[in-house]
Amino acid sequence: MNCDFTRCLRCQPFALLIALALVAGVGFGAEPVFLATPQYVGPPQPQHAVTNRAFQGIPSLAVTPGGRLWANWYAGHTPGEDHNNYVVLSTSGDNGATWREVLVVDPDGEGPARTFDPELWMAPDGKLRMFWAQAQGHEATLGGVWCLQTAEPESEQPTWEEAVRVTNGVMMCKPLVLSTGEWVLPASTWRKTDNSAKLVVSTDQGRTWTVRGGCNVPVADRAFDEHMLIERRDNSLWLLARTRYGIGESVSTDRGVTWPELTPSAIAHPSARFFITRLSSGNLLLVKHGPIDQRIGRAHLTAYVSTDDGRTWGGGLLLDERDGVSYPDGQQTADGLIRIIYDFSRTGSRHILLATFREEDAVAGKAVSDAVRLRQIISEASGGLQKPPVEPPPVAAHQDGEPLRKETRGALDAEDAPAQPLVVGELLFADRSYVLSELPAALQDARFLRVKLDGQKEVRCSRAGTVYFLTPEPGRNKDSQTQALLDQGFKKVAQSEVRLFNPASAANFCTLYQKDCAAGDVIPVGKWAVPVFFP
Repeated sequence: MNCDFTRCLRCQPFALLIALALVAGVGFGAEPVFLATPQYVGPPQPQHAVTNRAFQGIPSLAVTPGGRLWANWYAGHTPGEDHNNYVVLSTSGDNGATWREVLVVDPDGEGPARTFDPELWMAPDGKLRMFWAQAQGHEATLGGVWCLQTAEPESEQPTWEEAVRVTNGVMMCKPLVLSTGEWVLPASTWRKTDNSAKLVVSTDQGRTWTVRGGCNVPVADRAFDEHMLIERRDNSLWLLARTRYGIGESVSTDRGVTWPELTPSAIAHPSARFFITRLSSGNLLLVKHGPIDQRIGRAHLTAYVSTDDGRTWGGGLLLDERDGVSYPDGQQTADGLIRIIYDFSRTGSRHILLATFREEDAVAGKAVSDAVRLRQIISEASGGLQKPPVEPPPVAAHQDGEPLRKETRGALDAEDAPAQPLVVGELLFADRSYVLSELPAALQDARFLRVKLDGQKEVRCSRAGTVYFLTPEPGRNKDSQTQALLDQGFKKVAQSEVRLFNPASAANFCTLYQKDCAAGDVIPVGKWAVPVFFP
């Protein structure tokens, strides 16, 4: 048989077994369970009930030409991304007012295989395709992309064709149809392989698939790829991938055969999935966390529009500001309506949510049409085998500190860091989504500077008097700035530690330090400390 062993889909199961033997150290005995067709593909059973889920998230969305909405995600009765995971498919025939779960893909009950990272796609042939990853553990090199398809997407209970394994790896972002008519799946073999962000191409409307090429992510930057593809107006292919630092990019000028190694893009982002697509206007839509040029955490999910093929971005419609929102996916329909699905608090609230808007709303950065509807609940899960509650550790009283001084109130400023009221719920850092969780009475009416958490900063005393910093002690956090402050003459205050954010973690318990500064004094600090003063 003449073939490229790594590209031929008939050979891929054998290549996968070789990878399994090398990585997992097992032999060539019985077929691994994750290569087998899932044991259960059908209506939800009692064990799949929405009230028996300690985890759910990572959703996808597709809308049919007739307006039926389809959503899928994965779940489990334990709170982890583990061997209990199964994929759920839900549908709505009334524009999202009500939803019904109609299908579950469960590989083998409680393991060892899992189904995860699903994706929905309305293909040009009119069929609805439902993809998912199936693996043992978390190594994409040992898993594969599976697909169900139906020619009856307008039906609440369609007839599905037999599940088939499409390719190696994971595909959790939307496929792309090129101007040539070719279909492209953005499949990835993740962290342990070179050229992991692959293009898997079909020239016969999904009947067969071949790996055309792959972009290499530098070893130090590799995360989960989760790459998306855009065909630019000059016919080049623009690949954006998730990395440890955020979003990397590469451009192919030969239809995806070869790719320069991934390099950082100008789009600032946490290491998390984003969503990008071409709108019917020809412009691009990007849904990401926070401002274009600021790397924050998984909060402030915002929609932007580009009129120049992604070189610049404008607008910014805030879809959900809460910490813990993530993994947007979506679709624009022929009427111009944009629907974005995402998750919130996968092991807490366990919400799958929908936002609807139009391009003009994203451009304006606010609702200018009557289409904007935010935080629509698709699914709200509960139950399962919960994690036991974690008792937060006690705070240190710091009775050995000096009394808090407020008689002569100094003030602080820093470049690009406006002063903010120090109140519960306030965003603490310019490059993170952490918010203040508690405020002791002694710090009521205080102000703080929203500096970046990362990197070196210089804070200036703009009014002579006593100024303050909050930072963890060295025993709490390796990034403590305690010694840097002590070296500059700051003293510990006799004030109990402040559970600054995520109060269950002692690494975020902060100690207050104070110093009398002269106007113009410069105070250098690194990662991480919060400058505080009283007006």
